[in-house]
Amino acid sequence: MPHLSHRSHYTQGTPNVQVERVVDRAGLFSYAHGMDEREQGGTSRRKRVAFIYRYSVNDHDELYPVMPGVLRKLGESYDVLYIGLKCREQAEKYEFPGVRYRCLPWTVNRKSSADKWFKAILYYITLPFFALYLRGWRADVIWVEESIPIAGRLTQIFSGRPLVLTMNDFFVEVYKETYPWLKVFGKLVFSMDRKAWRIARGLVTRTESMRQYLIEQGAKPNRVKVVRDAVMPDVFVPAEAGELRKRLGFADEDIVVGQHGILHPNKGIPRVLKWMVPVMKEDPHLKFLVVGEGPDLATLKTIVKKNELEKQAVFVGWLPDHKEVSAHLNACDIGLAMRIGQFSDHFHVTGAVKNCMMCGLPVLAARLRGIEEVVREGEEGCLFGVESAIEFREKLEKLRADKWLRKQMGEKARQKAVAEFDVVQVAKKAVAALESFL
Repeated sequence: MPHLSHRSHYTQGTPNVQVERVVDRAGLFSYAHGMDEREQGGTSRRKRVAFIYRYSVNDHDELYPVMPGVLRKLGESYDVLYIGLKCREQAEKYEFPGVRYRCLPWTVNRKSSADKWFKAILYYITLPFFALYLRGWRADVIWVEESIPIAGRLTQIFSGRPLVLTMNDFFVEVYKETYPWLKVFGKLVFSMDRKAWRIARGLVTRTESMRQYLIEQGAKPNRVKVVRDAVMPDVFVPAEAGELRKRLGFADEDIVVGQHGILHPNKGIPRVLKWMVPVMKEDPHLKFLVVGEGPDLATLKTIVKKNELEKQAVFVGWLPDHKEVSAHLNACDIGLAMRIGQFSDHFHVTGAVKNCMMCGLPVLAARLRGIEEVVREGEEGCLFGVESAIEFREKLEKLRADKWLRKQMGEKARQKAVAEFDVVQVAKKAVAALESFL
């Protein structure tokens, strides 16, 4: 069984806090003796809430910034146990009374596909042991804050405890075109996941479209809650970016379309760039800024070189932090959000949409059901069909031709994003959703 430290905090030696040691005696001490306080004749113990996550709590915070607030709030009323990977930095940031951590001694480089795949395999190997551990701990509910295939069903089988699952993607659908061997297991994986959805204590989704789909697949409506994603309000904010535009080679009269994030084939960025090529050749002031890297980077550069657009397309690679990403988004005039239209693409609001809206950019986005929940045509931006070059160019022309329209849409986008993705409010909804399942 993998080593799960019995320290009150992180395995790498973060100092203990007295209140945490008290909780540890009241919790795992009883478990070590095979009984809880109720069996010992003591007062009823606090309910126990466990989280399982395949990355570190640092990564969890970056990807879903409500998590520290959720842990802090739950720790006030429940015994909380968080199982994940080694904290990369600032472990003290996540020290909350009532919250303990069990950390496996490795991290994940999320920018490396190879490392993510290898660590995902390790995650699956260790997941049954996590679940057995929580069976002995007698968790009142286990929240698997994951969407990767069969993780929920494995946890149900080995833990025998009530389960809450986060559902925001279907990874087999996303990756089966790149890895055809996944198609062989697709039906089995779906069958296992569907079983998990039907018997889970609760399901948490990021979009209403995902909620409706899960209900169609047999989940009980009262057990499916929508809790939006969140964006840190003090990171992705509108800001003046004149100096950065100059450093990037953009003139004041240029119209810059910005794309950021991993360049995975399911995002279809080469498709969009091909649609843009005729317009860029016609208008030298139309520029394309690409932040990030990935499998499609070479394809994008080939398209640019073939069409002699090196002066209009700028590739900056991965940036050191979110503040730099925000700065580069503010150097743009239009934010791009694209997907190729796979089945799973309809069930989430992409990070590109959220971040661009928070920065006050009008969004030029693929017309997908999840995105349509937050981007209304002609209000926060413009939508286009994922297969329609004609509609894309029409919407692009509408935005690039009217500075005042871009400004209005950008302001509405910012207002909508703050309302939908506010960290404090989303954290409250997440806690309320979990408590409704206890």
